[in-house]
Amino acid sequence: MMNRRHFSASMGALALSPSVFAQSAYPQRPITLVVPFSAGSVVDVQARLIARALSDNLGQSIVIDNRVGVSGSIGAEFVSRAAPDGYTLLIGTQGTQGTNTALFKNIRYDPVKDFVAIHGLTGNANVLVSNPSMKFSTVTDVIAFGKQQPGKLNFGSGGNGTSAHLCLELLQTQTGARFNHIPYKSSTAAMVDVIAGNLDVMFDYVQTSRAQIRDGKITALAVTSTSRLAVLPNVPTMAEAGIPSVVAMNWGGVFAPANTPAPIVKRLSDAVGQALNSPEVTASLDAVSSVKMGMPHEQFAPFVAAEAAKWGEVIRKSGASL
Repeated sequence: MMNRRHFSASMGALALSPSVFAQSAYPQRPITLVVPFSAGSVVDVQARLIARALSDNLGQSIVIDNRVGVSGSIGAEFVSRAAPDGYTLLIGTQGTQGTNTALFKNIRYDPVKDFVAIHGLTGNANVLVSNPSMKFSTVTDVIAFGKQQPGKLNFGSGGNGTSAHLCLELLQTQTGARFNHIPYKSSTAAMVDVIAGNLDVMFDYVQTSRAQIRDGKITALAVTSTSRLAVLPNVPTMAEAGIPSVVAMNWGGVFAPANTPAPIVKRLSDAVGQALNSPEVTASLDAVSSVKMGMPHEQFAPFVAAEAAKWGEVIRKSGASL
């Protein structure tokens, strides 16, 4: 009788075990990593870099699927509706998971509820720059101008809803200064006008502005990261400049559809962390001044929720919409 009971219990366990076995054996086939931006973009390049190291760690191929449109929302929506089995993942960004639902009226996914935040990847800071002829030496000078002569200082960006534009809106909401926002078709076009003296100030990614800063074509006033950057060691943070509430990193991370089983989430989070710390990935990120976030699932999930709330509030207060 004892043997019969043990046999029955074993058979019952086997009957319940296929999904458990599938999770423990994950992954058993190639994984699709959706990049919601075009091939060759900064997000795409970093995604492919991470994918190579992640493939080695998981022992499966990672297939990049570029699904472009609506500032990344097309790809994000696709992943939100995918099966929660760990085989369809998203490279989500501050835009897809933090600002798009507030900026656009017809986004058909919830950036927090419809996803599991697997692991944070990188953060890219902005730097506030001005034309040298403006004679601004600190952020305080810019804020004072924006308060004394509201709307008179021309503040450029690479377009409505871009990271540079939202940094400007954050600066205005936190300080009470007011500027004249001039959106360009690209940050490159805006930078050309800052250098030429046709535009007064702008936020720009450190990666794309550091050469002009080094050559003295523009003046760097402060970075939006929480600490100084190795490539701009003499440029203070916004907090050091007296505005601690203006912190902004254009971040990215790996996401899965909501309800992805916890063992798969853990497996992926660990594997992404290992990939992020590989020598090849570290060297490549350092070369372009990207900051590794190093946030596993337990830390990344609340970070994403906080970012979505923060930027949603900034956008609502500013009235920005697309």
